[in-house]
Amino acid sequence: MIYSRKVNFYETDAQGVVHHSNYPRYFEEARGFYLESIGYPYEKVRNELNVDIILLELSVQYKNPLFFGDTFSIDFYISDMDRFFFVFEYTVRKDNTVIATGKTKHACINRNSRKIVSIPEVLRLK
Repeated sequence: MIYSRKVNFYETDAQGVVHHSNYPRYFEEARGFYLESIGYPYEKVRNELNVDIILLELSVQYKNPLFFGDTFSIDFYISDMDRFFFVFEYTVRKDNTVIATGKTKHACINRNSRKIVSIPEVLRLK
């Protein structure tokens, strides 16, 4: 799946480069885009499934900079999924240049008990 957006000025540092702390936010935006694309935006996951999706691990490898006004895309997919855990992998690109790569690991928890639960069927890979 591919998510695209443009760099906002407030995401850059004094040198005009996207600050490293924004890449986890970009990954989160991509995951939100994924949930919307399968018909389960995060508010529906929370309210109808009574589940929160939590972040367990995060890694980012920075390769090249992005600057204010740049348009970039994030190619991402679920690379691993079992009963309780799933992993997204990301490649951030500007044109054909790899800007960063990353990986996040997640689990679902019941919103009331805060205990890990099986990934709901509607969120599982088909």
